[in-house]
Amino acid sequence: MSDDNPLLATDFTPMDGSGAKRRLPISLGMLSLALLAGISVIIMTYLFIARAVIFQTEPPAADIEISGLSFNIGDNYLLLKGEYDITATTPGYYPLLDTITVGDAATQDIKLQLQPLPGNLAITSELQDIQVSVDKQQTGTVPGTLEGLSRGSHQLEFSKYRYFPLQQEIDIEGLGKTQSLNIALLPAWGQMQFTTEPAGADLYIDERLIGQTPLSTEVLETGSQLKIALTGYKPHLQQVSIKAGTDAQHPPIKLIVADGTLQISSSPTGANVTINNKFRGTTPVDVALAPFTKHSIELFLEGYLKATKSAKVQPEENSGLAINLVPNIGNIAFTVSPEDAQILVDNRNQGSGSRTLSLTAKPHSVSIQKPGYETKSLTVTPRPGHEQALKVTLLTLQQAYWASRPPMVKSSIGSPLKLFRPNHSFTMGAPRRQPGRRANEAERNVSLQRPFYLGTKEISNAELRRWKASHSSSALKGRSLDMDQQPAAKVSWEDAALYCNWLSKRDGLPQFYQMEAGIVSGFNWDAHGYRLPTEAEWAWAARVDTNGKNKVFPWNNDLYPPAAVIENYADQSASRFLTFTIANYNDKSPVSANTGSFSPNHNGLYNMSGNVAEWVNDYYDVRPSRGEVAIDPKGPKTGTRHVIRGASWALGSRTELRLSYRDAGADGRLDVGFRIARYVDSAGVRP
Repeated sequence: MSDDNPLLATDFTPMDGSGAKRRLPISLGMLSLALLAGISVIIMTYLFIARAVIFQTEPPAADIEISGLSFNIGDNYLLLKGEYDITATTPGYYPLLDTITVGDAATQDIKLQLQPLPGNLAITSELQDIQVSVDKQQTGTVPGTLEGLSRGSHQLEFSKYRYFPLQQEIDIEGLGKTQSLNIALLPAWGQMQFTTEPAGADLYIDERLIGQTPLSTEVLETGSQLKIALTGYKPHLQQVSIKAGTDAQHPPIKLIVADGTLQISSSPTGANVTINNKFRGTTPVDVALAPFTKHSIELFLEGYLKATKSAKVQPEENSGLAINLVPNIGNIAFTVSPEDAQILVDNRNQGSGSRTLSLTAKPHSVSIQKPGYETKSLTVTPRPGHEQALKVTLLTLQQAYWASRPPMVKSSIGSPLKLFRPNHSFTMGAPRRQPGRRANEAERNVSLQRPFYLGTKEISNAELRRWKASHSSSALKGRSLDMDQQPAAKVSWEDAALYCNWLSKRDGLPQFYQMEAGIVSGFNWDAHGYRLPTEAEWAWAARVDTNGKNKVFPWNNDLYPPAAVIENYADQSASRFLTFTIANYNDKSPVSANTGSFSPNHNGLYNMSGNVAEWVNDYYDVRPSRGEVAIDPKGPKTGTRHVIRGASWALGSRTELRLSYRDAGADGRLDVGFRIARYVDSAGVRP
């Protein structure tokens, strides 16, 4: 700074001290007081909202650690609501780890159960390798320490070979403590002296070789298995025992010389063997025999002579005896037909044609056979010194088939049926000029080829009521048609067919009538179950005599009326309630008679005419005359009515009594019943 601008002095006025004084901060004491006040508020608030929790532990006074904020005041813990992890510990117990929930209650008690630690048991004994079980469970061997035994009472069992078992009950304190136990087992044996004749035999006690006789050894009071062995002698086996702690002398043991073995064989094998008259098996067989003795040996085989031998064996020797058996022969002279049939004996071909065979005297399986014939099988037993003659005639397969089909069968409820095999042609219907002929009786050539069974009697009320218990054949003018043995009447064709199906099912036969909604809808012609006869079968059985000619009436001439009572027709006994009756004819049955009444016809069938007219299987139509032969005709395929054949107790005119008479209907009538039929087998079975 230049001298041209000198510094100039200015006036100084000091400031007023009161207005310029500086503010000091809050003191530390005041801050501490404020902090204490805040903490106090927090504590008071915590104490106000906290819950008092009292822990009751078993055992008491366990140490408790709690996760999170808590205050311990005496026995109380102050905890806020919520979940906490806790740990409780005390010596001798497993630590308890748990989670608790503190609820709304101001005071809450929580119980904590600690589990005690197991204990150990140190077992000492002067003996080694003692088996021990704890509470029936095998544990191991002692001396040693059993670890991890639960607190409480336990049953100990100690055992050792040759010592008495010991049972001991002990209370285990647990809590990780080890207790001590000393045990002493008592010996269970005594000393026994053994001698043998001869001496020097090996002596075993419970499969342990002890030494050679004579000797003294320990034997158990509970029993020991004794075995004495010496070459050339049978082993001596015995159970022995002795009072523990004592000495004893066993009686001398005399050893028995050992058996030898004889291996017996024969040609052929399978012979029965007896030795000294005692059965010992069949060859080949190994037999133990007493040594140094002559034994009588006999062999027996059916068809062979008895063989007798003798043999001796040495002790423990294996020897063999082979015997060739001599056949015992007898002759059988076979005469067979046809001459070229084959003869097989025991499945071995002996040639064809008649011949004499020499065979062993035992049962033989014989078969006589030829293609196209039924094989004949039989059993023969030749007799030596006495030649036997055997004549066998084979049947063709067809002959055999019919031989196996009975001429008569019965249903399961007793209805008899007879076998018929027409197998020839005949004419149904009646000639145009036959007196009484109707328009529905046109002649037709028919051939019945399929054999059938036909009921010999009409189905009775009793038989029908086995199927339908409520059936009633009713009565006429006070005359009952409903007695058990009278033929069932007032039966519709449908019910007759249903009865046949019921009987087929009962007898295990395939049902003939096909059903739909409980109504007959068709026929199973392949089946051989029960059915109504076809009209052709009925006509043949009723009309064709033994000479193959058609009968006009059931009696043996063509004259009307019948000269004698032959069937149940509209006779004088029914004149009170029938419009037409046969003059001077009285069969003494105003209505139906019992089934099987009067004489059977030429085929052994009852009431094919008279008694009740009968349903047959065919639908009804008026057939025109045809030239061709109908084979096993089945009738029309459809229709509304079915054919009724035969006269009844209510009919008696020339027209009605003719065997060609045909009627038709669907519903039941007082004078209409039925009989049953069935084919012999299913279609295609017959050879």
